[in-house]
Parts: sequence; structure tokens; C-alpha cells
Amino acid sequence: MKNTDLDLILPVRKPAGSSTYDLIRAFKRAAGFQGKIGHGGTLDPFASGVVLLLLERATGRFEEIRTWEKVYQAGLRLGAVSSTGDPQGTISAVETAGSFRGGRKKILPILEKFTGRFEQKIPAYSAAQSGGERLYRLARAGQPVEKSKPVEIRRLEMVAWRWPLLTLRVTCLGGVYIRQLAEDIGNEMGCGAYLYFLERERVGQYTLKECLEPEEFSRFDRFRPKYPPAPGTTR
Repeated sequence: MKNTDLDLILPVRKPAGSSTYDLIRAFKRAAGFQGKIGHGGTLDPFASGVVLLLLERATGRFEEIRTWEKVYQAGLRLGAVSSTGDPQGTISAVETAGSFRGGRKKILPILEKFTGRFEQKIPAYSAAQSGGERLYRLARAGQPVEKSKPVEIRRLEMVAWRWPLLTLRVTCLGGVYIRQLAEDIGNEMGCGAYLYFLERERVGQYTLKECLEPEEFSRFDRFRPKYPPAPGTTR
């Protein structure tokens, strides 16, 4: 399938345990797609949810799409920290974990501190660059670099809370590091935290309900009418 005239933004669901590039390779293989393909933003391997595949000329809209509003459900494990901020790192208990005593009324003011525009530290284990070198490579070499960038979180809602697990729904613009957000909230609470679960529920107007499942990739031709050509306007 050459699809040289197919300009699509295709929402697909990435399962936990695979990379975004694994997903792209699986789609190309199962759908027999031979055209140009990219993505609208990656998800870490442990995370699941909406990934936008950009087909043909839609690949040229990457810089626009990566800034679209996103919604995540994030699970924080309190009382412990991770070397990478997620379940793939080395997990350590925090000695001061017992210092946090409080329920919803104590947590909500902390969440408010991370709503709006602010400078967010870029995680050491990230694909961001410093001097042309990926930060995660520098961190693995024992040369971590501290950098930050401006981000915007529009809403931060508590979904569930029972020690040591805190579930949040995060509505933000592109570029927010949810792993770092979890770590920062844990530090503010005085008990430490890492991100043990992450699901991206929406990118722009594309939600999980609209996503093509990996097992449906081989039947892409059948589902194709469901996804109209990508419009030239922003969302």
C-alpha cells in the first residue's frame, strides 16, 4: 500500500510495554504502509494511551501538533523515589515518608502550586539535549545536567487518593514532563514520589475512543473512512 495521496492524522492506542517506534513499525508492517510516517509526540515505554501517527504530508505538522493540549491520567506512588522518575528506574524508600499526614484538604493546595505557567526542571533521563548530547546519555555517564523550561498546566485534578497511591488527571500543553511533575509533587508533600502509571487520554480533539487498536492495523483499509484527511487548520 503506497498511499502517496493519504494525508492523515491517525490516532492509535499504544499499549504499555512498547515504544512509540515499536508502534510505528507494527503499523507499517501490518497495514503494508510504504509512505512517509511520523508521530505527533512519543510516550515512554511504560505508558499507554493516545499516540498520533502522522501519514504523508501530515508529518509536516509535527511542530504544531506537539504543542496541542493533552490530558493524562497519572498514578503517583508516594513514599518512594525512582532514579528515572518511573517504574523502570531503581526504586528507593524515602526515610521521611511518614512525615506526610493529611488528606484531600492538604493535597489540593499543593496541586494548586503546579497549576498555571511555571519553570519545570527537565528530567535527567530525557531525550532533551545539552551541547548536542541527549540528557539521558549524560546521566548514564554520571554527568547529569540541570536544565529547565517554561510549561503550562491548565488543570490538575485529584481522581483518587489512598496512601501511598495518588491518581491525578493532568490537562496541559505539550512539553510537560509528567514524571517530573510527580517527583515535584512528592517533594512538596515531603514524602517523595515517582510516576508508576501513565495513560494519555487525549491529544487535541483525539481521544482514546477514536483510537485504532494495534490488532486492527491489518484492517486499516476497512477503518480508513473513519479518519478523514488531516485539515490544514489547527485544533
